[in-house]
Amino acid sequence: MANINIVAEFAGDNLKLFKRGLGIIFNEEINPQLKKDIRRVMPEQQQKKIAVVAGAGATEERTATEKAILYSAGFCELVYVQPTVALAAYFGYQFNETMPVMSVVIGEDATDLAIILGDKILYSGILDIGVNTCLSAIADFINEKFNVEIGYEKTRDIFNNVASLLPNDSRFAKYPEFIIKAEQVREIVYPLYEQIIGAINHLLSEASVEIIRQINSTGVVFGGIGAGVRGLPEAVYSVIGLQSLIADDHNNATLLGTGNLLAAGKTFLKMAIDA
Repeated sequence: MANINIVAEFAGDNLKLFKRGLGIIFNEEINPQLKKDIRRVMPEQQQKKIAVVAGAGATEERTATEKAILYSAGFCELVYVQPTVALAAYFGYQFNETMPVMSVVIGEDATDLAIILGDKILYSGILDIGVNTCLSAIADFINEKFNVEIGYEKTRDIFNNVASLLPNDSRFAKYPEFIIKAEQVREIVYPLYEQIIGAINHLLSEASVEIIRQINSTGVVFGGIGAGVRGLPEAVYSVIGLQSLIADDHNNATLLGTGNLLAAGKTFLKMAIDA
């Protein structure tokens, strides 16, 4: 599996491709012409070996579907990387360190959590709560409160622009049918994020006293599309007393992190095999 220069990640209905040395070269909707679209940015001979970022909470069914899409697009050798490993690499974690890192990826349908030490995943877990859980709860609230059914795009707009874990957030969004305030959205999404924070605390409770001490010192790193919600660091600190680092480019953090791993040679292969 040497000489891998391409990373793939599925994001909703899109496929993203990262090329070592160039960055993100492809981010388009999956369609029957995908193979042809990819050839516009990548010669066919480069479409053999590829690293794939596993989706947060990836199921066997989802993985099989993704593999089928990649095979049909011309790739034939795939190696998967856990999203928590990819996120740690995004933050520059060296997989020979003697200090652990707690990595949390809040994805579309689930949240992946792991405590990594060196090139080993010491503890890991999956929580079936992600951004889509929040979107569904927001849509249900709008329907019950205002008797209005809203589509995915409008619900996502509310989540991106109004959702907050902070108390007394004064933002709001105005639509022809209703006005929704940040404090209303907080009542919906805070309990869901509280479960994610609880899962972090539970995973930490499984660790040794020394690992707990070190994580208490270093904190938690967050990535994934759900990591950008306003007030996440404050909520984590309020509930379990841990500091947080949110990936600057949380939407692409695992893709870019796997790109960083490509340069790590044997470490990349070790972490991919362990994933």
